[in-house]
Amino acid sequence: MRRDPARLLVRYLLLAAAVVLLNFLIPRLLPGDPLDPGGAEGMTAAMPLPAKARAQIADYYGLNEPLGRQLIGYLGDLARGDLGWSIAQPAPVSRLILERLPWTLALMLTALALSTLLGTALGLLAGWRAGRALDRVLVSLSGALSAIPEFLIGIGLLAVFSVGLGWFPLMGGRTVFAAYGDGAGATVQRLADAAWHLALPATALALAGVAGFLLLARDTTAGLRSESWLTVAHAKGLPVRQIVLRHALPNLALPLLTFFSLRLGAVLGGALVVERVFGVPGLGLLAFQAVRARDYPVLQAEFLLASLGVLLANLLAELAYLRLDPRRGAGHG
Repeated sequence: MRRDPARLLVRYLLLAAAVVLLNFLIPRLLPGDPLDPGGAEGMTAAMPLPAKARAQIADYYGLNEPLGRQLIGYLGDLARGDLGWSIAQPAPVSRLILERLPWTLALMLTALALSTLLGTALGLLAGWRAGRALDRVLVSLSGALSAIPEFLIGIGLLAVFSVGLGWFPLMGGRTVFAAYGDGAGATVQRLADAAWHLALPATALALAGVAGFLLLARDTTAGLRSESWLTVAHAKGLPVRQIVLRHALPNLALPLLTFFSLRLGAVLGGALVVERVFGVPGLGLLAFQAVRARDYPVLQAEFLLASLGVLLANLLAELAYLRLDPRRGAGHG
């Protein structure tokens, strides 16, 4: 089927419009009211609001208006780049997002890099030795990892490396009351401290994603071993390392790119769960707090940011796919 970049862009714009609509509706379909105490962790968790104050707040957020008017107001705010104010916290949503976003991005990018590199390397090794003992061990290990949820892997890492060995902190994103000092040295200390806190969460998220990359690289490499050009390369006496790096690895580029783009959404969802387990002050913890507080503006902003981010990454991956494989844009399937 012919793939045209312009058509791809139109398709993704339509998907983005659907995301915006769902982003508006989903928080409002949640049970409860953010202004009711009812056990929520919103602004009224401690005590009920007076009727006049409640009416003023509901009017400010448009909670008493019909859904149609709320949607028009929401779209107008988005067009101005205004994400609104949090209902549960006295701060603009954009500031809350920007404060938490670096933690989630650092966790996701580190985990993606680790799972891609480790899974691809192990997959190449298993595929090159397909049918042998090492191949069977690696495939079994990948199956076991894929069956364990991220939060269970995280709890296991915490039990061993934090509680048992004491090598890593139990939770959080930085050492409490740490004295970093001033200057460039302080920046390095802050980054090192953040990396120390993110090591276990990133490892948990990476291990959960290794299996897919491993099996994909393994199957692709095992299939390539029967190709005639690979037999010729062997006959010429080329070293195995050169054959793998210069011939086998480039053939993995397209399938790995496709799987990488599909993996982004799963990594984002896993990051939100892992952040809760390890107490990382990222978007996952903010989302958990917003759900409990029924904080519509924060939930809308997080869902919109995550969904549009995944759509953009997939669009870039498809455009890169067309660039790497021009046949997809020239009428070939």
